[in-house]
Amino acid sequence: MSRAARYTHWSRWLVRVQWLLLAAIFCAGLALRLELMHFRPVFQIFKFAGLAALGVALISMLVFIWGLVKRHPQSRYNALWAVILGLLPVAVPLLTVGKSNFDVPRIHDITTDMQNPPAYEAVLSLREADDNSADYAGEEVAKLQREADIYADIMPLQLKLPVARATELSAAAAEDLGWRVVALEPKRGHLEAVDRTPLLGFSDDIVVRVTEENGGSRVDIRSSSRVGLSDLGANAKRIRSFLSEVQARAAAEE
Repeated sequence: MSRAARYTHWSRWLVRVQWLLLAAIFCAGLALRLELMHFRPVFQIFKFAGLAALGVALISMLVFIWGLVKRHPQSRYNALWAVILGLLPVAVPLLTVGKSNFDVPRIHDITTDMQNPPAYEAVLSLREADDNSADYAGEEVAKLQREADIYADIMPLQLKLPVARATELSAAAAEDLGWRVVALEPKRGHLEAVDRTPLLGFSDDIVVRVTEENGGSRVDIRSSSRVGLSDLGANAKRIRSFLSEVQARAAAEE
């Protein structure tokens, strides 16, 4: 049977509907990445198109069973593809974010210093009115971070370098990680940057504070998402990458 002949059955519409739903999700994501749409309507498109795709996938499973019973290869072929396409809106987030990160606490502000977190200054002018607050939420958020095992390794970095040099290394690490540095004061030990999430291009804010401690310096970092209740582990991952990069650079000089 030719490929064209397989699509003569009415079940071909299951595949077509799935492609239309995936196209809607892709276009909405692209519009968000290019900053052509606000994230709220885009998330609504994700939600309803994703649910519709799963619904069509469930119907397609029934059609596949019907095709087995009736020995109808066209319907089985179309239904199988419709099921696969319908699972993509679920599979892609799981593969890109990681299943374990869906279980993190519903917080979007992670820091190495929960008692006295570094404060944002320069990035405040870059934020929108409906973004998450730039103020640290205090003990409520700190408690959630402390009690989650996934954040147990998020702690300050101790370096045997003066404050100014440690800050310069921090800025170099930030740039290598692809962050946009918006404020840098080496003598003061202050650095601020903005990073965009790889898939949807959300802007997240970062502030680094370097202070003198025990003859060397202590590096604290805070990373916050501008939108969303949960960051799905993105801020902690960013902090780990930064501290690892800074430590490697400092080890070459110490």
